[in-house]
Amino acid sequence: MSELRARSRRVLSSVGITLLALDVGACEHFARGPGAPGAAPVEHAALSNTQAANGVLPDPCRGLALPPSQVFVAPGMCASVVASQQGELRQITFAPNGDLFGVTIPGAIRRFRDANDNGQFEPNEIIEWANTGNENGNNCEIDARAGYLYAGTKDGVKRWKYAPDLDHGGPGEDVMTGQPGGGNHPFHPVHVYDGFMYVDSGSEHNAIRPDPPVYDTERAVMKRFDLSKFTPGKPFAWKDGEVFVSGVRNVTGFTRNAAGRMIGVLSGIDDLRYQNEDIHADNPGEEIVSLEKGKAYGYPFCFAAARVTRGNLLVPPGTRLRAAWASQNPLAAVTESATDDTWCSEHADQPLTFMQAHSSPLGITFFDGPDGALPARFRGGAFIALHGSWDRTPSTGYKVIWVPFDSEGKSKLPYSTAETTTYPYEVVFGGGANGVARDGAWAWSAGALGESPVRPVGVAISPIDGALYISSDNGTVPLKRSSNNDAQGNLYRVGLARSH
Repeated sequence: MSELRARSRRVLSSVGITLLALDVGACEHFARGPGAPGAAPVEHAALSNTQAANGVLPDPCRGLALPPSQVFVAPGMCASVVASQQGELRQITFAPNGDLFGVTIPGAIRRFRDANDNGQFEPNEIIEWANTGNENGNNCEIDARAGYLYAGTKDGVKRWKYAPDLDHGGPGEDVMTGQPGGGNHPFHPVHVYDGFMYVDSGSEHNAIRPDPPVYDTERAVMKRFDLSKFTPGKPFAWKDGEVFVSGVRNVTGFTRNAAGRMIGVLSGIDDLRYQNEDIHADNPGEEIVSLEKGKAYGYPFCFAAARVTRGNLLVPPGTRLRAAWASQNPLAAVTESATDDTWCSEHADQPLTFMQAHSSPLGITFFDGPDGALPARFRGGAFIALHGSWDRTPSTGYKVIWVPFDSEGKSKLPYSTAETTTYPYEVVFGGGANGVARDGAWAWSAGALGESPVRPVGVAISPIDGALYISSDNGTVPLKRSSNNDAQGNLYRVGLARSH
């Protein structure tokens, strides 16, 4: 075994841990060293490029392996921690050159660059590349062709000049302002496709009762903006954005697959009721939807049934039904939408599929290559980060799943009986031990490192090693967002184990 491979494959022991390339705290927080304004550029290591040129991807199992007795990873795969103590780290994305960017809730946009190719991000390889200027960081979007990096802010979206050799983005410029924030879903996820900027605005509360039943155009909505019409110094106004998709409670994660189809994940209503019954333990389904102009997905009037009986009959999974929920008004036990089931069937589009209630999906990415570091059968499907929720006992989520999609972009709906629901996805990374998965909250520890609980947020596939990277914010929720890095927050890598 080569010296590099020996260094890359050290396994964390539960006690007496010795970290050579990554000492205790070596990945703690981030550096303002190389890459900060005025510092010398950090060159990307040539090893990965050489391996790629020879048709060999870097070993996805390099780095610090998680203790197999404390984690589940899909058969034939391995899981490593590549950066620890990253605080409230949310979504992650790769630049074309292999740099990883992540955003924290306090607004730090961090660049992770494995300059020495040891499979870990060391202090001088993690820099604060830019900052949104507030506590509303969630994701960033790299439009490498146009040379910009975009990120949501407290009241809209900013962008910064981007190039691989730029080690700091500077102050940036406002692209859109006036977007409402605050409440349960304050973040402003943003992506840029084909010259349009797409921005989500989550609902302020769990659910409200609009009257009459007309979809909101300020919150619980996705809008788009034509960037060809942007004038520097004159940002777009949120109110002037084109309504793209309505009736979406919170599209924290959305992406586009290789076929150019935009897909998003939705978090459903908490404390759900239907026909005077508390059905929230198993409903609503957490939806995967097609994001197309004019689509509307029912919120807050309707929900997607996961396991509901009407009379003595089981409602087909995915059916749109009238929503009601536990009221925040002390004078009313339940709040009901001003609609009925017929209205929902006529005015709410169907999801592509859905996941277990209260899984809290936050990140999604499709696997379209490179091949070699993930099972070939995963190609074309989606990896989804499930953050987990407070609104279910026993808990669910806290894992990353793979959802199959066919060549037409379709996925199977779950199958329900009166007692159980079977979902078509597979668990890739989550709680469990020695190859046996366990649903719900989980943690791991090894010496001074660990995370309790692990709550996945972002997923991204590296163009360099082809592995799946996962961010976890250690349980941060918007209602408890802070301006420090107290949360443990780790970055993980999952890929195919190689026989040596």
